[in-house]
Amino acid sequence: MDEPDERLELLIGRQLYLAHRYARAATNRALRAHRIDLRHFGVLGRLAESGPAAQSTLVDELQMDKSSMVYVIDELERQDLVNRRRDEHDRRRYTIHLTAGGRARLAEATETAAETMTKLVDPLSPTEQRRLHTLLGRFIDHAAQSA
Repeated sequence: MDEPDERLELLIGRQLYLAHRYARAATNRALRAHRIDLRHFGVLGRLAESGPAAQSTLVDELQMDKSSMVYVIDELERQDLVNRRRDEHDRRRYTIHLTAGGRARLAEATETAAETMTKLVDPLSPTEQRRLHTLLGRFIDHAAQSA
């Protein structure tokens, strides 16, 4: 892996990019059975974890652009997985709520996503998996603070 003409940080950047692409593609393929993809999965998961949220909050927390978020929420609403309700505190705004169907779909999709990631990290020992998790967490925290 040592390539004298390239800096280590550039090699790491390339590896992160490829790891993201492979993990995203594998998980999206697996989630097709649930008629969602990772974008939908992220919104459903956020709503299940923290409760209803304004669309702008979801955009910020999930790092999606506004037009993509509108599209994702429209798709989730068509499938009756979420619904939009007027915000109790600001009638000009809508809050996105998870439906019972959304909660059920998320539970099924979570199992599928976990199985997919288990297969992807299989070459790593449990200790290496924990270390990767720790290192990626530190990387993400630093990148988020630098943004």
